[in-house]
Amino acid sequence: MKNNNKLVTVLYIISRLSFRVCQLSLLFALIFECIPDGNLGSYSPTVHHSRGYQIKTQIQLTIPDTTIIYKDKGMFGLTSKSKNSEFNGTFNGIKNDKKLEKNYQINNFEVYNFNNEDYKIKKEFYNIDPQASDNLNVIINPKNYFFKAILFAQTYLSLLLALFISYQLMRLFKQLRTNFAFDQLLNKRIRNIGYSFIAFQIITILISKIITQYLSTIRYYHYIPSIGNSEFHFMSLSTYVEYNWQMLFLGLCLIVLAKLLSYGYDLQNENELTI
Repeated sequence: MKNNNKLVTVLYIISRLSFRVCQLSLLFALIFECIPDGNLGSYSPTVHHSRGYQIKTQIQLTIPDTTIIYKDKGMFGLTSKSKNSEFNGTFNGIKNDKKLEKNYQINNFEVYNFNNEDYKIKKEFYNIDPQASDNLNVIINPKNYFFKAILFAQTYLSLLLALFISYQLMRLFKQLRTNFAFDQLLNKRIRNIGYSFIAFQIITILISKIITQYLSTIRYYHYIPSIGNSEFHFMSLSTYVEYNWQMLFLGLCLIVLAKLLSYGYDLQNENELTI
């Protein structure tokens, strides 16, 4: 029992500190939101209503192995070789046209061994093809006030969840310090945490769905100002509907656990009455 009390005391202290940190973080965030330019002395937060809020996007890269910048009748153009041979008719036609003045840009890669950076090991691989497997945060500042309010809610939703959960845990461990036993209030706090995880996921899905309706894709282009029609699409950032099945599953598990503890509490009361 003493070991349990020590562990519960440690967890109570951690949860209480977490709750205070979340309180201060949310308070400072709201204070900075009330400042028109978001600057307080030399400190300036990353996100603010004057600069915009972050959204998560998925990266899609477009990296051709060969690009041709050509000149035809005084006009410049640009064409790239695609991985799909069906779309390379224009590229091959320009490549084989000897009348055109052409400049080639060949994109290549080099591979090095970690133990020896001067040693190239490219021949040990057939190919290295970058894939869109990572996310990139982009700060956007929309003019639409409803959209900005949605981004504001998304930005501080996680902090509100952390504040609520740390408060519930703080009260839970405080109660266990006093009485390390089944209790209906204990079950209620565990159930509240479970519901908060589920509600967080539902709200996150709805917000991200709204974001994808307002902004679906951001495309980046590379071009040479001195050459007409030299625009080359090299990267796209696509918004997507966010979800976390693990957190949703955890919420459901906590609700089931709360019901199980409630059943244990009822059995404990029945045994005490029987005795």
